[in-house]
Amino acid sequence: MEAVETAIKLCRKWAYEVKGIEKEKAIIVVCEENFHGRTSAVISFSSDPDAKNNFGPFMPGFIVIPYNDADALEKVLQNKNVSGIFS
Repeated sequence: MEAVETAIKLCRKWAYEVKGIEKEKAIIVVCEENFHGRTSAVISFSSDPDAKNNFGPFMPGFIVIPYNDADALEKVLQNKNVSGIFS
């Protein structure tokens, strides 16, 4: 779980310091039906109602797309604020 939290932080740090994304605008793309743990950040992009229901408010900055959907991925990657992708 801590590894995913670190990955989120690294994606955002890289986005601001290297890619030049405006502060507080970094987006991380995640795929539906994922499981990365039960921390507050991770459940923010969960599609599992048992993991998510009644635990909000959730952390912003995630876009969820269907797993294995190349068209959805291609479309979301047009967003200049994408800083990482988690499956």
